Amino acid sequence: MKIIIFSLMAFFSLTSFADHHAMPENGVVEIYECNLNDSASIEGVVNYGRNSFRKFVDKQKLSINSFVWEPIAIAPPYQDAQLRWINYFPTWADYSKAAAAWNDSKNADNRTALAAMTTCNKPVFATSMPIAQMPQDKKKPLIVGVCNLNEGATSADALKYVTPGRHQNINKVMGIKNGGMMWVPGFGLNPDFDFLQVIAGSQSDMMALFDGVRTGKVQEAQAAYSDQSPPMSCHWDLSNSYSLLN
Repeated sequence: MKIIIFSLMAFFSLTSFADHHAMPENGVVEIYECNLNDSASIEGVVNYGRNSFRKFVDKQKLSINSFVWEPIAIAPPYQDAQLRWINYFPTWADYSKAAAAWNDSKNADNRTALAAMTTCNKPVFATSMPIAQMPQDKKKPLIVGVCNLNEGATSADALKYVTPGRHQNINKVMGIKNGGMMWVPGFGLNPDFDFLQVIAGSQSDMMALFDGVRTGKVQEAQAAYSDQSPPMSCHWDLSNSYSLLN
């Protein structure tokens, strides 16, 4: 994840593609890691995404959903990027169409405008599995669990543990509606983790989740759901997620 994600592989369907991380089928996610150029700001990049970039997407009739992540509390070695740009596509064909349109000579003004604000690494790709539908807030807190499997555990064990049922049980106990998904590394990524957990929700729902962890209520909900021990160890990073196209 040491990149701004401009393309990731996600388990998403086109029917709900207007929703951040809630696709029921596999899809493509592109991830770019970026820094801000002199005098540029997160607000300026988000404004560009919601206006000029959105007009480009609409004109080209692209199947894409895009977000800017603003780091708040990020552990090394991923703390250096000042923002991450995330694009989701329902298929690789949709990604290919969008990439061709973006790099077309007729789109030079858009590329120049974004390059004036940001300096980004090349994208990396990952596979993402939806766990629970994400809310469509324009801005929302988002946490990423950077997870490694415990000794002897397998990816199948992780999939049995990080399930929609477990996630929804925590939501029910806490009276919240947070969404979630899992990401598995794909192209261009040789990370020091096995997979990522992504959880996001409204400001009030995410604060309720954080307080539930602080008081132990979330841990109690986990134990009540099943006696399965976590097959992984994770540390958690915090960002703000800005929706660009919703």
